Amino acid sequence: MADDRASEIAPPLATPGTRHIVILANPAAGGHDPAALADLARRLEAAGARVETVIGRRPGDLARTVAGFAGTGGPDTVVVAGGDGTINGVVAALIARPVPRPVLAVMAQGTADVLAHEYALPRRAEAVAAAILAGLTRPLHLGVATDAIGQRRPFFLMVSAGLDAAVVHAVEARRPRRFKKLAFVTAALGLRRRRLPLVTATVRDVSGAVIRLKAPLAIVAKAAHYGGPWVLTRLTAADRPGLAFVALRRGGFWGLLVAALRLALGRLDGAVDVATAAAAHVRLSSISRMEELPVQIDGEPWGMTPVEVESMAETVELVVG
Repeated sequence: MADDRASEIAPPLATPGTRHIVILANPAAGGHDPAALADLARRLEAAGARVETVIGRRPGDLARTVAGFAGTGGPDTVVVAGGDGTINGVVAALIARPVPRPVLAVMAQGTADVLAHEYALPRRAEAVAAAILAGLTRPLHLGVATDAIGQRRPFFLMVSAGLDAAVVHAVEARRPRRFKKLAFVTAALGLRRRRLPLVTATVRDVSGAVIRLKAPLAIVAKAAHYGGPWVLTRLTAADRPGLAFVALRRGGFWGLLVAALRLALGRLDGAVDVATAAAAHVRLSSISRMEELPVQIDGEPWGMTPVEVESMAETVELVVG
């Protein structure tokens, strides 16, 4: 059954014990596939589940749908069909709800789908349905970013400031859907001609020591992967607590190119010109308050520096194959 409204989901009419599953889809995602969503819904319904599909028409629709679930009559499972940014919005809405919360499942239909790589999640409708029905989950651990006016945003991949965040802001301003990966490359090449201020990072590591440095790109990672299947760090992972701080010591076109090649080859972690630390708290800012830097969270723009980053105690249960 399809429902295009982003509103409160009514209590289930099925018999007690029947699975109640809501599929939340973002049609603006780069890999949006309506046929795959319909196939997923059919397979779940064939197994006896009550299934509803909600299509987000405007930014925030899917998060508002989750916020509107009836307290005791909401779904037991929420499936997000979209990219990491869409998943982030739903996760933020889920952890704002009282426990027990619905379990999260993902049908990766985004540009990079980093979370899918992090957990080796199934991608085909048949495999996603089987995983949901089997009910095997792993915890999704979170971090939280707080901006200068106290707004908080949870994340499960990373928070960063510097070149990559500037690229994300530039791409989102154009709102491309097709060829979005190419748009990231084009934006990066365009920005290399601009002088971006260095990121000022103040890091308190897990031992309590404080590290201060300036870098062209600074990342606070919750997950091990970055930009897709590539491993950024082995100091953390989304299925366990903890954060990792990663910063490039060298800027300029060639420094960034070398870092990109090392990332693609799996050799960035531990490189001599990359600063890393297991972090308890990180502050990202600019040298000048007159020239604050763009920030991105889980592949989506999120305001400007300064931003404070730390771990969260809350977790979400994520369906895995």
